[in-house]
Amino acid sequence: MGSVRRLRLDRIGGTGGAVRVARVGGLVALLWATSSEHHDDGSPRVPVALLAVTAAAWLAWLAAERLGAAVPLTWMALAGLAAAGGSVGGLAPVGIAFPAVAVIATATLMGAVATLVVAMLGAVSLTLTVLAASSPHAIIAEGLLAIAAAILGGATRRQYRSRAAQAEQLLAERVRADAEQARAAALAERNRIAREVHDVLAHSLGALSVQLDAADALLESQADPSRARQYVQHARRFAVEGLAETRTAVQALHDEPIQLAEQLTALASTSAATLRVTGAQRRLPSNVELALYRAAQEALSNAGKHAPGASVTVHLDYGARTTALLVENGPCPEGRAASALRDTGGGFGLRGMRERIELVGGEVSAAAHGSGWAVRATVPV
Repeated sequence: MGSVRRLRLDRIGGTGGAVRVARVGGLVALLWATSSEHHDDGSPRVPVALLAVTAAAWLAWLAAERLGAAVPLTWMALAGLAAAGGSVGGLAPVGIAFPAVAVIATATLMGAVATLVVAMLGAVSLTLTVLAASSPHAIIAEGLLAIAAAILGGATRRQYRSRAAQAEQLLAERVRADAEQARAAALAERNRIAREVHDVLAHSLGALSVQLDAADALLESQADPSRARQYVQHARRFAVEGLAETRTAVQALHDEPIQLAEQLTALASTSAATLRVTGAQRRLPSNVELALYRAAQEALSNAGKHAPGASVTVHLDYGARTTALLVENGPCPEGRAASALRDTGGGFGLRGMRERIELVGGEVSAAAHGSGWAVRATVPV
């Protein structure tokens, strides 16, 4: 990314290979044009030494810019070009291009003060040479106009470079923002999959493990084979339910509708809970239906863990502006202990429930209700 950005800025700033070749070509053309002008007696108008100094200043400017030299060194090369080039222009009008180029380059690369100093050097050198060599005074006006135009052109080019640099910076920031957004999306998807894994596997596999452990203990002691068979049957039921939950999770990951009321009916029947649906039933977004279904699943699972045998009611209410799910359970019947699964889940269930509901703009509350427990999830749809 860094190399691409530098390349683009080089092109914008005019320091690319093609532009450098063009500048060298421009120098050669100007040297040829000025050296071709002669007096009536055939002697050259511009001394070779002056052309050599001007060419050296031009090449020093190109070298300083190419090598990334300090700004003062580049400015000195341009100031020398303006001064020597102004003298060339005072002897041969085509040489006015030398100080004009120096001014344009300074205005592009540096501030107003540096540009004005270079422009003054070129103008003063041009004027003094014209007066000393008795050249037509019209050359002075032409030179001053060329230098003024160079100042405006350089300032415009500097603004363009500044805007281009800002555009490059905005592009880099956009790339970084897109990368952060992609990372956030990946993290959100990982969290979503983690919730699905917990909701699908934690309960069914935990219950399956307990049933199989109990059956294994009974079979090993041969104390009650019929009871062991019941545990195996229960384990099979948990495996079947886990498979059904896996299918539901796959539907959710594909954003397929899950038929909330039907799913809650099946869930309540397997959990020995009473389901009550009020209000005008309507289809909700798939992610909202899944969040409410998972909330009911987690609440029923927790009720089975902490208050096995207690009465449980599930109330789904389709309100005018909200849809609410309320799961309540009474106290654990006397003489019944909490399930061996009460410590499974690691606290991820309730946290996952809150995350799901909050992601769809809802809220969750879980608190003691009388001698039992109540979980309420409300979403604004």
